[in-house]
Amino acid sequence: MKSEDVPPIVRLPLEVLEVFVELSPVAAKLAISRVSRLFHSLTLRSLYRDISLCSPRLVIGCCRTLTSNRNAASTVRSISISYTHYPSASNSFLSSYYSLIRHALLSLPDLHTLKLLIHDPHLVTLLDHSLFPSLCQFECYLTPSATLVDFLNHHPRINYLQVSPYENTAVSEDDLTLPPLQLPRLRYFAGNVQSVPFIGPSSPLRAAIISWEAIDTEPDLVFAALQRSSRNTLSLLSCRRRGWNLDLIDSVSLRLPEILTLRVSNVLLVDSSPTETYLQTIRSYLHRFTHLLRLRVNCIDYWEMGDVTCQLDQDASTVTEWGEACPSLVEITLPHSDGLSWFRFSGNVWVPDPKHALGVRWLETAIEKKTSMLNSIAEGLDVGHQSESPRSHPREFHESIAAVRWQVGIMLGNRVGISHEGDGDGRR
Repeated sequence: MKSEDVPPIVRLPLEVLEVFVELSPVAAKLAISRVSRLFHSLTLRSLYRDISLCSPRLVIGCCRTLTSNRNAASTVRSISISYTHYPSASNSFLSSYYSLIRHALLSLPDLHTLKLLIHDPHLVTLLDHSLFPSLCQFECYLTPSATLVDFLNHHPRINYLQVSPYENTAVSEDDLTLPPLQLPRLRYFAGNVQSVPFIGPSSPLRAAIISWEAIDTEPDLVFAALQRSSRNTLSLLSCRRRGWNLDLIDSVSLRLPEILTLRVSNVLLVDSSPTETYLQTIRSYLHRFTHLLRLRVNCIDYWEMGDVTCQLDQDASTVTEWGEACPSLVEITLPHSDGLSWFRFSGNVWVPDPKHALGVRWLETAIEKKTSMLNSIAEGLDVGHQSESPRSHPREFHESIAAVRWQVGIMLGNRVGISHEGDGDGRR
C-alpha cells in the first residue's frame, strides 16, 4: 500500500491515538475496536483496564470473555463486582457461577485491585489457594475466616484492605484463634471492629475506618491493638458506633494521642442535642492529644425522625473552649451542624466555613452585632499565620483561611481601617 493510500489518522503516533481512544465514550470505543486490528489493540486496554460489574448477568458475560480472550485478560488491572444479593435457600447461585468467576480471576496476570462488594459468604471460595502477585488493594464484605486470612497473608503487597462493616455474630472458636495478618505494606484499613485484633504488629496503618454494628466490643481492646501496630504512624481514625461514645473518645485520647484526624459518628435511635456535660467531658479529654488537627463529631439519626437544628452561637462557644483545650486543633465539626466546619482563624478565634451557607449568615451577623468578634477577626486579618508551621496547617487549611479572609474583607469593606497592602493584591 502506498503511503498516500494510508488514512491520515493512522500516521499519527500511537501515543496520540491512545489518547483519542481513552477520551472516547464506551460506545465509541466498541465501534473503534471493529475498524482494524490496530484500533482493536488500542481499544482493548482502555476497555478492560478497569472493569466494574453490577449484576450477575454482566459478571457471567465478562468472565466468559476473560477466560476465552487472553489478550483482554492481560490488560485488566482492576475489577469490581458489586450488586445487591442476600443469599438464601431460594436465592443462591450454582457452584458453576463461582467456578466461572474464580477461573476468570485466575486468568488475570497483572491484577492490582480486586473488589468483591457483595454480601455473599460463598465468595470466600474464590480466594482459596488463589494468588495474584501484583495485588495491592483488596475490598470485600467478608468477615475474618481462616480462608480469608490465609489469602491475605499470601499477598504481602496489599496496602489497602476493606472487609465487611458488619461483624460475624456466629463466630466459632476456630475463628477466635486465627493467625494475625502479616501485611507489611498495609497502610489503610476499613472494616468492622471484630477484624481489628487480627491486624498484626507488622502493619503500621496510616488510616483506619472502624464500625461497630452488631457486637458492642469494648473500645479499649480495639485501640490497644491499634496502639501496638500503629501508634507512631496512624494519622486518621474514623469510628462509627451506637451511643454518644464518650468512652471511645476517652480511650483514643489515651491510646493514640498523636493522631492528626479523629472522626466519631454517634448512631442514635432517638436523636437529640448533646448536653453541656457531654461537651465539657470531651473538652476534658482534648488536652491529651498532642498533634490533633481535625476533630469531627456527628450524630446519625437511625430512624430519621429527629429534628435537631444547628445552634451556631452555642457552637461558636464550644469550638472556642475546645480550641483552648487543644492548641493544635485547626478544624472542628460539631454534631447537628449540617456539615459546617469551624476553622482556627488567629490565636483562638474561630470562624465558620464561609463556603457554607450557614457560615456566611453567621459571619454577617457577627460583623453587624458583635463588636468583640469583629475586632478579633480584624486583628486576625492583619496578623495572619506567618509564624505557624506547615505541618500544623496543611494546604487545604490555608485555602480555607484564604476564603475566610476574602469573604470577611468583602463584608467589612471600609467600615474598619484594615489595609492589605502587604498582601500584594490590593484587597481591602
